Parts: sequence; structure tokens; C-alpha cells
Amino acid sequence: MRIKDVQVFEVDVPWAERIRGKMARAGMGTGRYVYRVRTDDGLVGLGEGGDARSVIPSLLGRNPFDFILDDTLGPLQPAVYDLMGKALGIPVHKLFGPVYRERVPVAYWSHCLPPGDLAKEAEVAAENGFQVHKVKARPWFDIVEQVDAVSKAAPEGYQFVVDANCTFWLPSRAVSIARRLEKYNILCLESPIPQQDVNGYVAIRSKTGIPLAMHMGGGSGAVWTPHPFTAIERGMCDYFVVEEDGAAATLRCGAIAEVAIGSASASGGFTVGGMPLFIEVVGLGITEAFGLHLAAAIKNATLPSITLVHSQLLREDDLIKEPLKVKEGHADLPKGPGLGVELDERALEKYRVR
Repeated sequence: MRIKDVQVFEVDVPWAERIRGKMARAGMGTGRYVYRVRTDDGLVGLGEGGDARSVIPSLLGRNPFDFILDDTLGPLQPAVYDLMGKALGIPVHKLFGPVYRERVPVAYWSHCLPPGDLAKEAEVAAENGFQVHKVKARPWFDIVEQVDAVSKAAPEGYQFVVDANCTFWLPSRAVSIARRLEKYNILCLESPIPQQDVNGYVAIRSKTGIPLAMHMGGGSGAVWTPHPFTAIERGMCDYFVVEEDGAAATLRCGAIAEVAIGSASASGGFTVGGMPLFIEVVGLGITEAFGLHLAAAIKNATLPSITLVHSQLLREDDLIKEPLKVKEGHADLPKGPGLGVELDERALEKYRVR
């Protein structure tokens, strides 16, 4: 089995009409590339993401199994795993090792929106099976007012992840905000202050019952992130957020979190052996399916991962034939071989950049 050609399709799938203007003002783009990778024995693998056309020559004439855990492929990595799974007749998650869950906990996501708009988004999320909502906190809105508005619109038990992307800056301010949020159903406060402030995180964690989450490896605030062993040893946080570019890096972060000791949440929240985490894999349907396969194979990915949102409910289309459904806060793993999803050719043609 050899890769014989790679087709590239540039697409532009708009944001859903109800949030389109707000996402544009936030600088959130909509352009992506879809990749269809073919082998000489007729298999087709799907990938999607940024511009990886420069990587294509390194794939041609090679066996897909040459690229196991090769993160240099970027958005072509899901396509290679799709091919490997189809060649073996198994779903992608079985290629990553033991499978820890058949249903993956997932969370909804919203940018920093006015309280009323966030409340409407919570209604959309709840109607579509989500039970946890990640909300961006920014200085131009009062996050307590935002959470309060969503709490009044959402069903009982609806939870929040408040993600400040380090914009609370000072430990004292973070503590003040956390204490105002304590009466709400907050799953965790993510990256409240710059993540190199080890003492600041320890201080915040000692003064609030809300669990703290911080990035390990890539993702938001990566340049400010201490080594995860430092975070574990100093007790900086209760949970990790993993937002890496590639399967190998994501699985490596999961392995580090698994060996953490003494990481039980100060509030009595999620506790497993090691450090609980959630992963963030954001894109259209192909990328999101890949994220589900990864989350299923990471022992400590017990928290609701941020996937299945950008294309399912925030975009006009996810570009796959059968949408991945959410029920009671969980998404079922695709069962078919490979990624378990098919490209919607009609949608591809509709959103192709001519």
C-alpha cells in the first residue's frame, strides 16, 4: 500500500448566521483546507485544517504506516490514520493504545459575547445535548454577569469553564473574581493569570474552591507555561488543558498527567489517578472526529473536551455526511474503520473557494 496522490480543496465555511458578525469582529477566520489522500489499492483518507501543501511531497510513494505518531504532517495526520484504520478494518482510536471510553465527554464553546447573547448560545447548546459550556472571559465584559445570564437560561446542572487566557493578570484580581463566581456551577477556572506565575497559581488555588485548569504544552499561554512537572509538584492546578498540534504530543501530555500524584481537586471535583484533563481539537467534522478518537485513548481525559462545536453548531456545515451527535454531554465514538466519517461531497462543492 502506497500513497499515490493527495487532492487539496480550499474551503470557506461561514460562521452560523446568529453569531457571524460577532465572530468576525473577534477576528475569527473561516478558511480551511480539506485533504483527500489516496493509496494505490483504492483506500481514501481524509484530513482537514491549515495549509499543509508543502508536506504532500513527503507522503507520495510512502506507506501510511511509515507515519505513525508523526506530528510533522499537521492536518494531513488524520488522513494517514484514516488510511491505517481502513487498511486494518479498525477505528482510529484503537491505533492509539487502550480505549478508555466509548462515549467522550464534550463541552460547548463560546467566544466572549454579551450576557444576553451567551444566554441564547446556552439555549442552543442545551438543546443539542451539551451540559458544559466553556466561556471566554475578557476585560470588556463582566464574567460574573455573563455566567449569571447563562445560568438563568440554561437547565439545572449546566456547568461552566471560565477561560480567561491569562487576562485576569493579578492573583488578587483572580481571587476576587473566583469568589464572586463560587455561587455558580463552575467546573473550573482556566488560565486566570500568566502561567509562569507559579506562586500566583498556588495562592489562587488556596483561596477558592473553584478548581484551576492550566495549559500544558501548546495552546493558549504556551510561551508562559512552566514544565508540567513543576505545576504538579507545586500544586498549581487541579486540571490540565491539552491543546497540541498532533497525536504524539497530545498522547505524551496525557502520559504525563497520568503519572501525577496528589492532584485531587481542592473542591472535591473530578478525581482520577493522576491529573484530570480535557483536550481541545477544533476544526470541521474531520478534525473533530480525530479529536474524539484521541480523547477516547487518553486515560485521564475525563473532563469534557472542546470538540464537536466549531463545525456542528458554530459553522454553517461540518462537511461530513453524518454529523457526530451529542447526548447527555457525551459524543459516541465513530464506529466505522478509520475515522468513521465520510466527506459530504455536495457540501464540499458548496463551500470550495473557486
